[in-house]
Amino acid sequence: MKREGFFHTSLLSLGLVGIMYLIHPAVSVAFGEEEKVASHEKVVEPTKVLMNSIADRMNNILEGILGGNFKYVAQEAGAIVDQSYQIIDTFFTSEPKANEWFKRAQIDPQDSKKIDKLKEEFDEYVKGIVSSALKVQKSANSYDTEQTFKSFTKMVENTCFECHKKIRDKQIPVENR
Repeated sequence: MKREGFFHTSLLSLGLVGIMYLIHPAVSVAFGEEEKVASHEKVVEPTKVLMNSIADRMNNILEGILGGNFKYVAQEAGAIVDQSYQIIDTFFTSEPKANEWFKRAQIDPQDSKKIDKLKEEFDEYVKGIVSSALKVQKSANSYDTEQTFKSFTKMVENTCFECHKKIRDKQIPVENR
């Protein structure tokens, strides 16, 4: 029985190292790669702070899953829910003309149709993040390592990666990703 538990933990650990690399490329440096990582480089504040904070919470969840600290996982998932609601306020300020994110993304502050469409898209991603984080939290509260990990990976795949593919990756030059 102990051997089987060790085997599952080992497989989980290897898989999580791979996911950590996808979530936070700086992990590659720890494994001897000499690639220069530009984590949220040239991203306008407070966007950078918010995205780095969510990325940190994601790493914390992964560490909590690996360590079997389900209370911590549930706490960090709840914090992601709270921070997710800040995304709309961060990206869509009350004064579009002064919005640095719009300038950087080359969005005309007068183009209300484009801004409304983009806000709707972001709203969908926020709902996805919240829903996914709540599933992670629920799984963690059941003390089920496998289900918690599955919920976590689905969150990364279905919300983080999708948003980055559609929004971020089109606006950040390849050399800065």
